[in-house]
Amino acid sequence: MAANLQFSIGHADITPEVEGRPAVWMAGYYHGRAATGVHDPLYARGMLLSDGKQKIALVSLDVVGWSYPSTVKIREQLPEIDYVIICSTHNHEGPDTIGIWGESPIKRGSNDRYNARIESTVVGLVQQLNTQLQPVTAEFAKIDRPDLIQDNRLPEVLDPTLRVLRFRSTIDQSYVGLLVQGTSHPESLGPKNTLITADFPGYTIQRLEEHFDCPTVYVSGAIGGLLAPPEEGVFNRQGVAEELGTFSYAETYGQMIADALATALKSSQPVELAPFDIVRQEIAIPIDNPLYRLARSLNVIRRVSYEWTGRPESWGQQVTREYRPERAAAITEVAVIRLGELYLLSIPGELYPELVTGQIPNPAEEHADFPDAPIEPHIAAMVHDKPYMLLGLSNDEIGYILPKRQWDRDPPYAYGRGLPQYGEINSCSPDVGPIIMATLARLWKQAEAAQGKP
Repeated sequence: MAANLQFSIGHADITPEVEGRPAVWMAGYYHGRAATGVHDPLYARGMLLSDGKQKIALVSLDVVGWSYPSTVKIREQLPEIDYVIICSTHNHEGPDTIGIWGESPIKRGSNDRYNARIESTVVGLVQQLNTQLQPVTAEFAKIDRPDLIQDNRLPEVLDPTLRVLRFRSTIDQSYVGLLVQGTSHPESLGPKNTLITADFPGYTIQRLEEHFDCPTVYVSGAIGGLLAPPEEGVFNRQGVAEELGTFSYAETYGQMIADALATALKSSQPVELAPFDIVRQEIAIPIDNPLYRLARSLNVIRRVSYEWTGRPESWGQQVTREYRPERAAAITEVAVIRLGELYLLSIPGELYPELVTGQIPNPAEEHADFPDAPIEPHIAAMVHDKPYMLLGLSNDEIGYILPKRQWDRDPPYAYGRGLPQYGEINSCSPDVGPIIMATLARLWKQAEAAQGKP
């Protein structure tokens, strides 16, 4: 392991104040779900890596999503850090940080003061981590656990691979931190819960920290589709089946994920994590979703948009009340970060597992809206056997990212359904999947070409 690899890890509390007014509107499921209390705290959990030349910070938030403009604001306050990555676990049991789950569909659900608090907390956390770097080595492990997830959308496709990096101090050989990538929506508590909680990732982290006696950062992978906790197969230590939607389920399920990762680490392999290469690209994605466009016009979503030019790499004039082009676009970012032998793939939303595995219907399912759409590049074909971690909802939350030939909003519907499937309603456009994956494929080639260059 390169002697100049340094690392630090820590966390900071971002639990919202629930008592009093204004109400804390909880994210996900439906409008008007006000928090009534706090079951367990929410955190910003982060780590900082240095190869002696560059510094990369990765912070994961126990919230539903984080916008790219807010990520940029955080980066501007951390000029000493070469690259800052802000992920969200996509927690459905925390406050609305996007705006679309307010008291009603026409009322904004996020609190600007709370979001500003998260920003300042993240900045302070990264600044603190920058004073605590220590030399480390690292090891990587992964394990396939398809029994720990279910796909609630046809066709049923899973990315069942849990991935983990473990860091060890070169001073005393103790474990000093873990980076964990999960595979499922954090929604084990369901829509009836009104207590703030980190959901099952909080229990996964707690179990791992007890087992390895070191801090842990949890990120979500390809959870689009909709990959969710299984309704069956979760048993507590007494062998009793837990009921989805309960805290006992969340705890047992979170511990099962932690135990799977601990098993994987029994056969972990050393991995060189230096030097670093950071390859990133700002891109435009069209906002064709009529609900998103309405939310923006009602000031429910407060995000600057631009004229869609038809080219992801460039965009037109900023949209204003006076200038409303036929198609608007949001600016987001895709990145490939090479840490020595390991890659971090940064995706700004909820990626469908088909775009990881390549299991895209060919030919397309009958009645799909775009049956002749080209099949997108997929991650398995890019990376082959190289170790990587997938950072979903990374630096942004643009919604679902699905293969275009699976888009199915217009009747008649695929699979003989009488109604459309869930997914497209929370996607910006059928063009998002092709744009994101083409960008990722291009950045991957750039990162590979940069390997070994000074």
